[in-house]
Amino acid sequence: MSDFIYSSTSKPQGELIRHIHSIYHSNAPEVTEFHGEWGSLAVSRNLYNGFQPLETQLHVFVLIGGPVLCFKDNLFLINSNSTAGTRAIYERYIAGLMQWDEDLSGPFLVLMIDKSNGQVTIVTDLMMFIPAYHYAQGGAVMLGTHMDAMAKAAYQTCYIDQVSLADFILNNVVTYPYTVYKNLRQLHPAAVQSFEPLNDGLRAEPPTVYWSPEEMNPYVNIDQAAVALREGLRDYVTRITQGMNKVAQFISAGEDSRAIAGLLPRRLKRDGVTFLDSMNREGRIARRAAKAYKETFQAGFLGKTYYLDILPEASDLIGSGHQYVHAHSLGLYKSFDLDRYSAVFGGFLSDTLLKGHDVQKIKGYKGFPVPQVENKKWSPIYSKINSAHNCLINSIYEKLKKRRMEHFQSIQNIRFSSYKEWFTIWPITMHSTISNLICNRRLFRSYEPFMSKQAVKIGAAVPTSWKLNRRLFHHMAKPLFKPAKYLTHTQGWMPYYPWYANFFIHGAVFTYRNLIAKMGLVKGYQGSFGDRQSFVSSDAWAVLVDKYTCGEENIDAIFTKSAHQLLKGSYLTLMQKGNLLQTLYLLQKMKIE
Repeated sequence: MSDFIYSSTSKPQGELIRHIHSIYHSNAPEVTEFHGEWGSLAVSRNLYNGFQPLETQLHVFVLIGGPVLCFKDNLFLINSNSTAGTRAIYERYIAGLMQWDEDLSGPFLVLMIDKSNGQVTIVTDLMMFIPAYHYAQGGAVMLGTHMDAMAKAAYQTCYIDQVSLADFILNNVVTYPYTVYKNLRQLHPAAVQSFEPLNDGLRAEPPTVYWSPEEMNPYVNIDQAAVALREGLRDYVTRITQGMNKVAQFISAGEDSRAIAGLLPRRLKRDGVTFLDSMNREGRIARRAAKAYKETFQAGFLGKTYYLDILPEASDLIGSGHQYVHAHSLGLYKSFDLDRYSAVFGGFLSDTLLKGHDVQKIKGYKGFPVPQVENKKWSPIYSKINSAHNCLINSIYEKLKKRRMEHFQSIQNIRFSSYKEWFTIWPITMHSTISNLICNRRLFRSYEPFMSKQAVKIGAAVPTSWKLNRRLFHHMAKPLFKPAKYLTHTQGWMPYYPWYANFFIHGAVFTYRNLIAKMGLVKGYQGSFGDRQSFVSSDAWAVLVDKYTCGEENIDAIFTKSAHQLLKGSYLTLMQKGNLLQTLYLLQKMKIE
């Protein structure tokens, strides 16, 4: 996917290009600029075929992302340097026929500029999978898809919001609609927003919301919902691959990638890719899964300090306020030529939207697997900030609590029973792992079926009880699991079977693995990606701590402890320490620039 920066005031030729290029440490994309009496716009080349920017006599029309068109075929996805997809959406919109929640599926962002009067319209997708940011000062307006690049263009990098920094460090995200910059805000998800011309500039009109995740379940039972979900996912995958003969897929030892493998047409040549610390249990099961689905298998091995090594490049690529540690593919995507495939499929966000991942559950004793039951006493507002309350300056703590309570109340107005779950889902910028897509979309043609309109709408409609214990997902995916019917999940249960059968299987495997681990018969990290638990004990961690903790007054204005104390002590969790280190890097870079 590409990025854009729009300014209602004219910018010198090349200035916006420079800011977009600053996102990348290498392989910066081609960027096109547009200028007129309406202002300036820079758009980087879209990786997805058929979605290059379109300029007509009346408009500049930009499509960010690679959505699936549901009102026509998508054969243009195999033709490079084309505007066919952009033009189809533009013509349908101008004709007044566009239904944004039905006609496009998957992540997208649309920007249209009326060249005659300067009116600007921007449209966000169902969950705001592609974040969009807004800056207004007087009558001047700026819009963009990368927070830091836009802040540079708006001369806002010195106006840091310290409450948002504390929010990100402690909660992994910046609470919607704020950003790490005082004068930048996130736009509304699933909305059409217009900026109307006035004598002294542009005025933002209230957004027109075209979809909302309301609790309205149209399905009689879980089987009906599962069939609709499976058919919707299959339709999404089929529309993408219609004209293709080769695709790649992220394969793992889990069940989400097996569901995707079961959806991919068998006529395609399918290459399975996984990223690991070593050929551990995860890798061995992933290899067997690839074989079961008749895919090739390739494993990429991350170095022991991989997630520290990529900190500068990943942080700049993703932007402030998003966790860089989910940029798993950054260091290896070129090794597997992922940017050469017409489509690279993943199984991202199925847990979030379809399995109640963000529902707090009652936990088993010492991690022993138990049936999933919601812990209704838990609240997502204060859990993480309260644990670090003694380290926060009180005024920052109170402002942060207020922001999170305001967002919590706004979700309660939409989700009457599942507001705790959707606190960290709506919009999806409230979910820390969304930086996985934010990274991948800038590197290769990433497709995530569980971000399709069908998955989003069904995930919003059905009750939480259908999601827990993977009931809905299992009903949907069981036919897709048949090639690997007897293959275990990396956690020791079998995806083909329902939760009540796996309760006994999982419990036995859990007990056995704990026993052999205590006996020293299994050593090393056995999961996917790299072992981030070893971060803080490495020499590379100590080097970065010393490098980024020199005289950072923004942190001193937030915490009662120094940055060095927070990174070396036990005040913060491992994840919070990673967030702090990332924040220190970005703040230090802003000073230099």
